[in-house]
Amino acid sequence: MNWITKNLKEWQFTLSIGSSSELFIKILYSVLLWSTIKLLLIGNVVWGEDYFILLSDPFSGPDRLAMLLNIPAVRIYYLYFVLPFLGLILAGLLGFHNVFTRIVVWFLFVNLHFGNGAVSTGGHHLIQQLLFFHIFLFRVKSEEVSYLSSLGRFIHHLAYYSIWLQIAILYLVSGIWKLKGDLWLDGSAMFLTLSFKEFGFPWIANTLKENTIFLQILTWMVLAYQVLFIALVWIKPIRKWVLLFGAAFHISIIFLIGITDFGLFMIASYSIFINNDLAEKILRKIRLRRVLSLSA
Repeated sequence: MNWITKNLKEWQFTLSIGSSSELFIKILYSVLLWSTIKLLLIGNVVWGEDYFILLSDPFSGPDRLAMLLNIPAVRIYYLYFVLPFLGLILAGLLGFHNVFTRIVVWFLFVNLHFGNGAVSTGGHHLIQQLLFFHIFLFRVKSEEVSYLSSLGRFIHHLAYYSIWLQIAILYLVSGIWKLKGDLWLDGSAMFLTLSFKEFGFPWIANTLKENTIFLQILTWMVLAYQVLFIALVWIKPIRKWVLLFGAAFHISIIFLIGITDFGLFMIASYSIFINNDLAEKILRKIRLRRVLSLSA
C-alpha cells in the first residue's frame, strides 16, 4: 500500500516518462504516416466513391460521428479527412502537437479506420485505442508547480500506463481465444498459417510439407507469450527479452505472412516500453540531425 501511495504522489510532482511518451508518439505517427499514404494511393477505393465494402452505419446520436465515412454522401469528401490527418501527423513528428491536435488525430483516425474496415487489421483496432490514450499525454514540465500542472502530470502517468495495459489486454484476450480452440493447443496453428498460399508466401507453403517439432514449439511459445505478457512485461529484469521475442514474432508476421500493417503497428506500440533515459538519447539524436540538416 505504501508503494502505491508513494507512486501516486510522485506522479503528481515529477514527470519521469516525458521522453518515453514523446518518442512513442513520434514512432506511432511515423507508421501512421506510411500506412495512410500507402492507402491514399487507392484512396477513392478505400474511402471514396469506388468502395467495395458493405457500408455499415449502425449508430445514432454522437456515436455516429465515428462512422461518417460509412455515409455514401460523405465519402466523396474523404480527402477532408485524410489530408488534415496527414498534416497533423507531420506536425506531430516535428514536435508540434497538443491536446487539441491529438484529439483531432484520434477522431480522424477513427473515421478513416471504420471507413475502410475491409482493409484493416487488429493492429488498426489497437492503434485506435492507443491514440485515445495519447490524447492525455500532457506535456507538463516537472518544475511547474500548481494544481493544474500536478493534475496534468498525474493524468499523463495514468494514460502512459493505460497504454501498457491496453497492449497487455490485447495479448491476453487473443491468447484466451486461442486456448478455446484446438489448433494452438496441438501445435499446428503456425504450420497451417504458413501453409496458406493465398494468405502468405507460396514459396514458404511449398517448402513446408508437414508440421515439425520446431513449428510446434514456436506455436506454443507464441501462445504462452500472449497469455503471460500481462504479467511478464511488468518485471523489469526480463522486460527487454520479453519485448525482443514479441518484436521478432511481429517481424516474422511482416516478412513471412505478409501482414505488414499489423506487424508495424504492433512493433510501433512497443516503443511505449522504451525507458526514459534511452528515449531521451534517441530524441536528442533526432533533434541534432534535424539541426544539422537545416544548417547544411
